Amino acid sequence: METQKIKLHIENYIGEVERSIYEPIMDKDVGRTTIDAGKAFFLLLPLLNGERWNNHLNTSAIAVGAVHAALAAHESIDVSNATSKQQQLTVLSGDHFSGIHYRLLASLPEFGFIRSLSETIGQINEMKTTFHNQLPDGPEMLIEAIRIIEAGCVTDFLHTFGFSQYVPLVSAAMSLLWFNEENADSNFSSGKYSCHTMNAADADRAVVLLHAEMQEALDAADYLQPFLKRQLRNLATPLLGKLN
Repeated sequence: METQKIKLHIENYIGEVERSIYEPIMDKDVGRTTIDAGKAFFLLLPLLNGERWNNHLNTSAIAVGAVHAALAAHESIDVSNATSKQQQLTVLSGDHFSGIHYRLLASLPEFGFIRSLSETIGQINEMKTTFHNQLPDGPEMLIEAIRIIEAGCVTDFLHTFGFSQYVPLVSAAMSLLWFNEENADSNFSSGKYSCHTMNAADADRAVVLLHAEMQEALDAADYLQPFLKRQLRNLATPLLGKLN
């Protein structure tokens, strides 16, 4: 029953984000943008946990979804073929999604979050640029880089709207889940984040460190309902098993 509620909340949220960023021409020429259900889960974690949630928070969360869509669109650009029509349209779609987040937040108005989210987006883009030229040196620096890129917008939302107690857990979990085999291979070796290959030993050590960090955060999360703790442990367990 609880799993179905989680699924329903995430599906409803994804639908709202899709409707907010929908543009017929972009949809026809570039294709439908896929909204990351994993990021949606962590963004909605306070709602799933029974925290207060209103239209203001929901609109702000949709704005974060639009930012995630924009970042995903820009990540999909093939830098070796960035001048093709398809690639240029993809860039434009990302810019369009980014503009949607500003419009949504300005309508509330939520200018403080606009400023902090803009700073976070800048940090994410700066980190991706650094990644492209040189991978972080060692597991600790790798973790911090992934933490900014993967969890930055969500933790910014949580800090801004009074859910700071969720940040240690969400930050560790989102970073840890990035290190699954599919992401690690596609994000690094394909050149999405870097033109270099990730050091396997650094990645394995990062997984161990993040799992310990997440476990500590879960143990301290007395605010979190048991079914959500189980859900989070279930997400992380298969990844740790790959190291055994």
